[in-house]
Amino acid sequence: MKYNANICIMKRLNFLLLLYTFFFFSCVKNVSTSPYKATVEQTFLALMDETIIGSHDYIAGVSMSIISPKLEQNWSGTRGFDSDKKLDSLSINQPFRIASITKTFVAAAILRLHELQKISIDDTIDKYISTKHKNILVLGGYEPSKIKIKHCLNHTSGLFDYAVGKGTQYIKICKQSPTKRWTRTEQLQGAMNWGEKIGHPGERYGYSDTGYIILGEIIEYFFDKNLALGLRTLLKFDALGLKRTWLESLEPPKDTIDMVHRYLKNEDVSNWDNSIDLYGGGGLASTCNDLTIFIHALFNGQIFEQEATLGLMLEKPKYASTYDFKNDKRYKDYRAGLWEINIYGEKAYLHKGLWGTIVLHIPAYNSSFSVNFTKGWSDRLMKKTILVIKNIEQ
Repeated sequence: MKYNANICIMKRLNFLLLLYTFFFFSCVKNVSTSPYKATVEQTFLALMDETIIGSHDYIAGVSMSIISPKLEQNWSGTRGFDSDKKLDSLSINQPFRIASITKTFVAAAILRLHELQKISIDDTIDKYISTKHKNILVLGGYEPSKIKIKHCLNHTSGLFDYAVGKGTQYIKICKQSPTKRWTRTEQLQGAMNWGEKIGHPGERYGYSDTGYIILGEIIEYFFDKNLALGLRTLLKFDALGLKRTWLESLEPPKDTIDMVHRYLKNEDVSNWDNSIDLYGGGGLASTCNDLTIFIHALFNGQIFEQEATLGLMLEKPKYASTYDFKNDKRYKDYRAGLWEINIYGEKAYLHKGLWGTIVLHIPAYNSSFSVNFTKGWSDRLMKKTILVIKNIEQ
């Protein structure tokens, strides 16, 4: 009888646990996106829980930071872990490689040079890159005397993308030699060897890290080949208080906290040498707090000295009349370091990073936020966060 009683108790406990799990999951899956300001913090945390649970725990952790006058506060929070091993909880101050979001920084730095009248974005790239790199381009079938800086900024240069272009030869090599220290020259030569020209300068959209490592070299032209100093100086890192943002391996780290792990699908690539993504197309390490401060400053007159410069950054490229962008599956409405989307009836500007990061600004609400996923991705979290900001109640 005692044995049977224990079985009954265990069954009841299991049933209650199942009931609790179902109840919790149901609540999390139906998080309201119209909260009161007093409950907004709990709402954002619940949305992050929803994201992790909804991924069936494939997403190991989420960190998020928001600056929004509508919330009347700046908010940051985390859920989950800093690796898929799930041993260490994620910290809001924990840095991570931001990958292609570096392009937003590089584009802004180039536009700062433009407004300081050091360059014009209508200049051709041959004015500022090395003779060696000009020769590589010419031998590869390109005309550096016809590729303008603005073509590299908005991905209309026609340059094949060495990093994730068709065939992904570069990724295959990186997998075989993850500790290899790459140079910009090797990456530029790879673009010549691994793929064909996308088009003529200004003809069509074609995402290209190759164009951005050239932009990195142009910044170095004015800073004694020191890209880190160029970004830090032109973008006013110290004045903005970007205390945990640095160009990894090209300047001392700004934090001793272990970095959030990075994944390529299911493979932990945190120990890959960061030179695989370093010289302008990627390379920065940062935190959600710093990224949100930066993107908000960009749209609020704290980086550019002239309002017209931001307008130049957000200007839509003109393509050749023969380019049917509506039927281009890879097309993004890319401006200079950001692309434009329309979400819930409002314009938004964003950039994503390969390892699981996004920054976004919505001018109508003057709201900015960044999200980093330890592993995986969720556009749903981004959309529901925007809805919260849009619908926030007094």
